Amino acid sequence: MPIHVYVFLLVVCLLLCLARLGRHGWLHFQPCSTRGGAQRSTLHRLLKPRCPDDCPACRLASPAPSALVPAPVCPWREVKSRRGAPKRIDTQGYACPNPQCRYFGITDAQVHALVGDGKHGRAEQIQTFRCQACRTTLSARRNTPLYRLKTPSQQVAVVLSALAEGLDLSAAERVFGFRQATMTRWLTRAGGHAHTLHERIFCHLHLPHLQLDELRTRLRCAKQILWLWLVIDPRTKILPVLQLGPRTQHMAHTVIHVLRESLVPDCLPLFTSDGLNLYFYALTAHFGQWLQVGRRGRKVKQWQVAPGLIYGQVKKSYQRRRLVGVSHVMRLGAPSDLKVVLQG
Repeated sequence: MPIHVYVFLLVVCLLLCLARLGRHGWLHFQPCSTRGGAQRSTLHRLLKPRCPDDCPACRLASPAPSALVPAPVCPWREVKSRRGAPKRIDTQGYACPNPQCRYFGITDAQVHALVGDGKHGRAEQIQTFRCQACRTTLSARRNTPLYRLKTPSQQVAVVLSALAEGLDLSAAERVFGFRQATMTRWLTRAGGHAHTLHERIFCHLHLPHLQLDELRTRLRCAKQILWLWLVIDPRTKILPVLQLGPRTQHMAHTVIHVLRESLVPDCLPLFTSDGLNLYFYALTAHFGQWLQVGRRGRKVKQWQVAPGLIYGQVKKSYQRRRLVGVSHVMRLGAPSDLKVVLQG
């Protein structure tokens, strides 16, 4: 008989043996992907928690062992003479900009030494303050987007409002008559001031549920792909954290570190996200406490993740850019706890 006939008979015998073994349950084949309604159960990989030592921001923010406590400052009203006219201009919220002054950075009107010192400006009158302790003067617009601008504040506000609504810079130049470089400088200063205001206002928050997500974006003038990291409160729709950077573990630690500083100390929200495991390592490194554990006759510090921390993931499976399956994974906590918090 020809050699190819023997090869064919050998292949047929091998297939019959494999079919018989599978019929008796000795071999179990599981498909790699499913189509349609039936979904297979998948064993997800267990992740190892992290500690604050893995977060670069936590290592830099650790307090120094010998931190000096500043001495209390005596209020200026107790130091100055009782003679003279009383203060008629409210100075609450303003502070002396001189670092050498003992009242530097103090915004309390009952403590600092600021008084009104006339007004300046041609387009509109701007209040000027003077520190009686060091004789330093400052403008009421200091540390604001309008500082040292000769354009009236109303026109600047109109231009910034139009740019915030989506008006192009070239169209704004034709409409308002200002150069694009000037309006770009206004927009940059307003954005920096808004970021500072966001950090000061969005603090000591109590948010029961937070969603973690990242959006893929690319700038026109850059070839590098950036990710917009978002922390969203689904109830109030506020964004306590908004960061732009690469999709790395360092960036995930930065986002959760900023979020942890904006929450109240005893706040432990429920977290949900997509299937990105970087969130798990960042959450376990920031929500927990250090414990003194005895080991081999000595006490060592050991990081313990918060027992009530609940974190669930929604993993989506795509095939040819089409959604073919959705699975839910509980990384921290039980599914029953997740349902109780979401329904409450």
